[in-house]
Amino acid sequence: MRGLTRNVGMTVVLAGVLVLSANASIYSTSFENPPFALGSIATQDGWVNGSSSGNSQAIQNSFARTGAQSLKWDNSGALNSFYSVRRSFDGQNGAISPATPLEISAWVYVDQSSGLDRLYGVYAVNSGAGTLGSTNLGLTISGNGTIRAGTSWSSTYSGVGVFTDPRLVGNWVKVVLTYDGVGGGAAVYDASLTEIWSAPYAAVNLVNSNGAGLNSWNINLGADYNGTVARAGIGYHDDLQVRVVPEPSSILAFGVGLVLLTLRRR
Repeated sequence: MRGLTRNVGMTVVLAGVLVLSANASIYSTSFENPPFALGSIATQDGWVNGSSSGNSQAIQNSFARTGAQSLKWDNSGALNSFYSVRRSFDGQNGAISPATPLEISAWVYVDQSSGLDRLYGVYAVNSGAGTLGSTNLGLTISGNGTIRAGTSWSSTYSGVGVFTDPRLVGNWVKVVLTYDGVGGGAAVYDASLTEIWSAPYAAVNLVNSNGAGLNSWNINLGADYNGTVARAGIGYHDDLQVRVVPEPSSILAFGVGLVLLTLRRR
């Protein structure tokens, strides 16, 4: 009996290890040094300038969600247009599915000095070199806490706001984009990871993320604007993660299956 208990325990541990390995991290960063030095993120750790040369951003060490550094966007002066930086990734060779979706998440902070027309967002692009205009799934938060989201660039800046909450300004919130190989979704969570808003999208064109191409798709982090009346602002990105995530039901089924297999063999 003692041997059986030990074997079952080992099976559970093995299941946990395999599940953790299945939770495949594609890219993760908190913009710390190393590898990021202060100043423009362009040319650092695979990042390049995107829309409008991305020239309103900088790695800075005066404000961050975790650690000492974050990516800051200063659109409070002359640089009040739309800007982004981007990083490309390889396709995942069919690993993305409804049971193991792609998840792109970043923490966003919209400073309370930001005008209602200023937007800060996260964007997924079905191209290795695409910028904001090529957005296939994205979400922005404005200076008055309005969310704009959808499967095109226009839906993230000129589209009608889908939700407004003052908690989205002056607090770190988590923006999450998902893709399951066909459709996807967008969501926003507060600091305690309580969902504030979410929406599904039946069709999302991020097929290159599930293909075999090298540097075949990308994410953009950026600053945009909805109108010209109040588009000054300051925003930050931190704790970015891109990964393929097993759903809880898949994890449970996998672990239970291993335990049952061990019992059967006994």
